[in-house]
Amino acid sequence: MHDAFAVILSAAARGGELPDLGGAAPTLVVTVDAADYAAGFGWARVDGGDGVEMGVPIRVAAQVGCAGGIQRVLFDDHGRIVSLGTSGRIFNALQRRAIIARDGGCVIPGCTIPATWCEIHHVIEHAAGGATHTDNGVALCWHHHRTLHLSEWQVRMRGGVPEIRGPSWWDRGREWRRVGRRRARVRSSPGASCG
Repeated sequence: MHDAFAVILSAAARGGELPDLGGAAPTLVVTVDAADYAAGFGWARVDGGDGVEMGVPIRVAAQVGCAGGIQRVLFDDHGRIVSLGTSGRIFNALQRRAIIARDGGCVIPGCTIPATWCEIHHVIEHAAGGATHTDNGVALCWHHHRTLHLSEWQVRMRGGVPEIRGPSWWDRGREWRRVGRRRARVRSSPGASCG
Protein backbone atom coordinates (compact mmCIF):
# COMPACT_ATOMS: atom_id res chain seq x y z
CA MET A 1 0.00 0.00 0.00
CA HIS A 2 2.88 2.35 0.79
CA ASP A 3 4.43 1.88 -2.66
CA ALA A 4 1.11 2.50 -4.40
CA PHE A 5 0.55 5.67 -2.38
CA ALA A 6 4.09 6.90 -3.16
CA VAL A 7 3.56 6.29 -6.89
CA ILE A 8 0.29 8.26 -6.83
CA LEU A 9 1.95 11.19 -5.04
CA SER A 10 4.91 11.15 -7.43
CA ALA A 11 2.67 11.09 -10.52
CA ALA A 12 0.49 13.88 -9.12
CA ALA A 13 3.53 16.06 -8.40
CA ARG A 14 4.73 15.66 -12.01
CA GLY A 15 1.27 16.38 -13.40
CA GLY A 16 1.65 20.16 -13.31
CA GLU A 17 -1.73 20.79 -11.70
CA LEU A 18 -0.56 21.18 -8.11
CA PRO A 19 0.40 24.47 -6.45
CA ASP A 20 3.94 25.70 -6.87
CA LEU A 21 6.34 27.90 -4.92
CA GLY A 22 7.31 30.98 -6.90
CA GLY A 23 6.91 29.13 -10.19
CA ALA A 24 8.84 26.05 -9.04
CA ALA A 25 7.41 22.74 -7.98
CA PRO A 26 7.42 22.07 -4.23
CA THR A 27 10.86 20.79 -3.29
CA LEU A 28 12.06 18.57 -0.52
CA VAL A 29 15.17 20.05 1.10
CA VAL A 30 17.65 17.51 2.43
CA THR A 31 20.84 18.53 4.21
CA VAL A 32 23.68 16.23 5.15
CA ASP A 33 27.25 16.57 6.38
CA ALA A 34 29.76 15.90 3.60
CA ALA A 35 31.66 13.39 5.76
CA ASP A 36 28.49 11.38 6.51
CA TYR A 37 27.48 11.37 2.84
CA ALA A 38 30.95 10.24 1.72
CA ALA A 39 30.94 7.46 4.34
CA GLY A 40 27.48 6.31 3.27
CA PHE A 41 26.01 6.22 6.76
CA GLY A 42 24.61 8.65 9.28
CA TRP A 43 21.58 10.88 9.08
CA ALA A 44 20.31 13.59 6.76
CA ARG A 45 17.92 16.32 7.82
CA VAL A 46 14.72 16.87 5.85
CA ASP A 47 13.08 20.28 6.03
CA GLY A 48 9.40 20.10 5.17
CA GLY A 49 9.18 23.86 4.61
CA ASP A 50 7.23 24.52 7.79
CA GLY A 51 10.30 24.81 10.01
CA VAL A 52 10.00 21.22 11.23
CA GLU A 53 12.97 18.97 10.53
CA MET A 54 13.12 15.20 10.67
CA GLY A 55 16.04 12.85 10.35
CA VAL A 56 16.28 10.17 7.67
CA PRO A 57 19.03 7.64 6.99
CA ILE A 58 21.59 8.69 4.35
CA ARG A 59 20.37 5.85 2.09
CA VAL A 60 16.86 7.37 2.03
CA ALA A 61 18.30 10.79 1.19
CA ALA A 62 20.29 9.26 -1.67
CA GLN A 63 17.14 7.59 -3.05
CA VAL A 64 15.26 10.88 -2.94
CA GLY A 65 18.10 12.50 -4.88
CA CYS A 66 18.18 9.70 -7.44
CA ALA A 67 14.76 10.55 -8.85
CA GLY A 68 14.74 14.27 -8.09
CA GLY A 69 16.92 17.24 -8.72
CA ILE A 70 19.88 18.08 -6.58
CA GLN A 71 20.97 21.58 -5.72
CA ARG A 72 24.17 21.94 -3.78
CA VAL A 73 24.39 24.74 -1.24
CA LEU A 74 27.73 25.34 0.47
CA PHE A 75 27.76 27.21 3.78
CA ASP A 76 30.77 28.67 5.56
CA ASP A 77 31.36 28.16 9.29
CA HIS A 78 29.15 31.16 10.10
CA GLY A 79 26.13 29.97 8.08
CA ARG A 80 26.65 32.27 5.09
CA ILE A 81 25.84 30.77 1.67
CA VAL A 82 29.14 30.82 -0.21
CA SER A 83 28.26 28.71 -3.24
CA LEU A 84 25.18 27.52 -5.10
CA GLY A 85 25.23 24.82 -7.70
CA THR A 86 22.85 22.63 -9.60
CA SER A 87 23.35 19.33 -11.27
CA GLY A 88 22.38 18.35 -14.80
CA ARG A 89 21.62 14.87 -13.53
CA ILE A 90 17.87 14.84 -14.19
CA PHE A 91 16.61 13.45 -17.48
CA ASN A 92 14.76 16.19 -19.35
CA ALA A 93 11.27 15.79 -20.82
CA LEU A 94 12.56 14.86 -24.29
CA GLN A 95 14.87 12.17 -22.92
CA ARG A 96 12.15 10.85 -20.63
CA ARG A 97 9.64 10.50 -23.49
CA ALA A 98 12.22 8.76 -25.68
CA ILE A 99 13.18 6.30 -22.93
CA ILE A 100 9.52 5.54 -22.19
CA ALA A 101 8.91 4.98 -25.92
CA ARG A 102 11.87 2.58 -26.06
CA ASP A 103 11.17 0.71 -22.80
CA GLY A 104 7.36 0.76 -22.84
CA GLY A 105 7.25 0.97 -19.02
CA CYS A 106 9.13 -0.50 -16.09
CA VAL A 107 11.86 -2.80 -17.45
CA ILE A 108 11.38 -5.37 -14.67
CA PRO A 109 9.46 -8.27 -16.28
CA GLY A 110 5.91 -8.67 -15.00
CA CYS A 111 5.63 -5.12 -13.64
CA THR A 112 2.34 -3.56 -14.73
CA ILE A 113 2.86 0.04 -13.59
CA PRO A 114 1.91 2.40 -16.47
CA ALA A 115 4.85 3.92 -18.33
CA THR A 116 3.77 7.47 -17.46
CA TRP A 117 4.16 6.65 -13.76
CA CYS A 118 7.74 5.41 -14.17
CA GLU A 119 10.89 7.21 -13.12
CA ILE A 120 14.08 7.24 -15.17
CA HIS A 121 17.02 5.48 -13.53
CA HIS A 122 20.72 6.05 -14.29
CA VAL A 123 22.05 2.54 -15.03
CA ILE A 124 25.53 3.77 -14.15
CA GLU A 125 24.80 6.07 -11.23
CA HIS A 126 25.36 9.76 -11.85
CA ALA A 127 27.55 9.93 -8.73
CA ALA A 128 29.80 7.26 -10.29
CA GLY A 129 30.20 9.25 -13.51
CA GLY A 130 27.14 7.94 -15.37
CA ALA A 131 25.87 10.31 -18.05
CA THR A 132 22.36 11.75 -18.13
CA HIS A 133 21.81 10.32 -21.60
CA THR A 134 19.26 7.97 -23.15
CA ASP A 135 22.03 5.35 -23.46
CA ASN A 136 22.27 5.31 -19.65
CA GLY A 137 18.62 5.63 -18.61
CA VAL A 138 15.88 3.05 -18.12
CA ALA A 139 12.28 3.28 -16.98
CA LEU A 140 11.57 1.82 -13.54
CA CYS A 141 8.46 2.08 -11.42
CA TRP A 142 8.82 3.74 -8.02
CA HIS A 143 9.05 0.42 -6.17
CA HIS A 144 11.66 -1.17 -8.44
CA HIS A 145 13.67 2.06 -8.56
CA ARG A 146 13.85 2.15 -4.75
CA THR A 147 14.62 -1.56 -4.30
CA LEU A 148 16.83 -2.38 -7.30
CA HIS A 149 20.06 -2.28 -5.29
CA LEU A 150 18.50 -4.51 -2.60
CA SER A 151 17.26 -7.16 -5.02
CA GLU A 152 18.88 -9.69 -7.34
CA TRP A 153 17.63 -7.85 -10.44
CA GLN A 154 20.41 -6.24 -12.48
CA VAL A 155 20.19 -3.79 -15.37
CA ARG A 156 22.84 -2.90 -17.94
CA MET A 157 22.91 -1.16 -21.30
CA ARG A 158 24.26 -2.68 -24.52
CA GLY A 159 24.30 -0.47 -27.57
CA GLY A 160 21.79 1.91 -26.00
CA VAL A 161 19.28 -0.90 -25.28
CA PRO A 162 18.55 -2.12 -21.75
CA GLU A 163 19.24 -5.70 -20.73
CA ILE A 164 18.13 -7.31 -17.52
CA ARG A 165 19.32 -10.26 -15.47
CA GLY A 166 16.82 -11.62 -13.02
CA PRO A 167 17.10 -13.63 -9.84
CA SER A 168 17.58 -17.39 -10.02
CA TRP A 169 13.92 -18.01 -9.16
CA TRP A 170 13.01 -16.15 -12.37
CA ASP A 171 15.83 -17.51 -14.59
CA ARG A 172 17.98 -20.42 -13.41
CA GLY A 173 20.79 -19.51 -15.81
CA ARG A 174 20.69 -15.81 -14.84
CA GLU A 175 21.25 -14.78 -18.46
CA TRP A 176 21.13 -11.19 -19.69
CA ARG A 177 17.97 -10.52 -21.73
CA ARG A 178 17.00 -7.53 -23.86
CA VAL A 179 13.93 -5.74 -22.61
CA GLY A 180 11.69 -3.04 -23.92
CA ARG A 181 8.79 -2.63 -26.23
CA ARG A 182 8.77 -4.73 -29.36
CA ARG A 183 7.31 -2.93 -32.29
CA ALA A 184 5.61 -4.33 -35.33
CA ARG A 185 6.98 -2.91 -38.55
CA VAL A 186 4.64 -0.42 -40.12
CA ARG A 187 4.72 0.02 -43.86
CA SER A 188 3.30 3.04 -45.53
CA SER A 189 0.72 2.48 -48.19
CA PRO A 190 1.52 3.51 -51.75
CA GLY A 191 0.87 7.16 -52.29
CA ALA A 192 0.83 8.02 -48.59
CA SER A 193 2.74 11.13 -47.68
CA CYS A 194 3.52 13.19 -44.63
CA GLY A 195 2.53 16.22 -46.26
